[in-house]
Amino acid sequence: MQNYSVHLPGNIQFGENIVQSLPMLIPAGTRVLLVTGKHLSKWASSLLPGAVPAPPVRGELPIEDAQKVLDCAREAKADAVAAIGGGSVLDAGKTVAALLPLEGTVKEYFYGKRTIPGKGAWFAACPTTAGTGAEMTSNAVLCDPETGIKQSLRHPAMTPDLVLVDPVLTYGAPADVTASSGFDALVQAVEATISRKANTFTRSITMIAAMQIFEHLAGAVRDDHADRNFVAEGSMMTGMAFAQSGLGAVHGIAHPLGSICHVPHGIACAVLFPEVMKRNMPHAAILESLFGPEPLTRYMELLRQCGLPVNFRQYGLREEHFSFIEKNCRSGSMKCNPVEFSDDTVSEILRSLM
Repeated sequence: MQNYSVHLPGNIQFGENIVQSLPMLIPAGTRVLLVTGKHLSKWASSLLPGAVPAPPVRGELPIEDAQKVLDCAREAKADAVAAIGGGSVLDAGKTVAALLPLEGTVKEYFYGKRTIPGKGAWFAACPTTAGTGAEMTSNAVLCDPETGIKQSLRHPAMTPDLVLVDPVLTYGAPADVTASSGFDALVQAVEATISRKANTFTRSITMIAAMQIFEHLAGAVRDDHADRNFVAEGSMMTGMAFAQSGLGAVHGIAHPLGSICHVPHGIACAVLFPEVMKRNMPHAAILESLFGPEPLTRYMELLRQCGLPVNFRQYGLREEHFSFIEKNCRSGSMKCNPVEFSDDTVSEILRSLM
């Protein structure tokens, strides 16, 4: 019998228009910093009219952007943070909530010169993509463009206090964003299923989530609202699970690859997945029960149907990038992979996708 513990956000709610309850769920008397994307800024400000708007953040969250948001929060004397947006927006909000009561810069925590001691400010996460799963995790992924390093700030107390997963927020999202984030969630579901740290609780969630996302992702890309609801729910379940179980080699390789070649994270995961799974056999035999007969063939069909690339040719991946990727892929995700990958194996995977 495996021993395990489960650590989730304090309050998780799912449903159409559930985000409208956010104003009533924020602790009374707090000054809220609102972190969101440009296209939602006016709407979000009308939802929380008394909140302090934060500067916008870019994708693949740069340290500089997170610092600007933290400076804004400190100047405004905020003591609560609400983030409504995609993964980078949620990670920016999570970072600021964790560091708000503390001294020092984001870069000092990013490089380990300072450590997060415990609980920061109250934090609410409302994802608008399905999904990175950032709303469920106790870490925030940032990137330093100067060095190309992409890694996490991490502490168990960084898990959000409130999560509102409202599929309506994903309606009308661009097809490429829906496809990229959806494949990220799909890959997370599979990696969390076969992770070395997977357990009965996580597998019971991830197997349902993987089948649900695989079945409905193409419809979600076409903006069918019923399909978007299923993908949003599957993404939510996946985030709940991989926050406990960790992921695998796809995510281990995807972070440095995305950093050095500027590949969007979801696309990096989507393209890497088949080659990694071929090398994860027999652990990946479960794919047939998730996707049906000839699962990798069906996966590639879905990839093409959703309009995503099947290799990294357009991103200029070259062998000169391999050493950086090999050096920086040895993350917690890589350690959770059911099969140990040598540097030669990583290079072999990358070479096959050039």
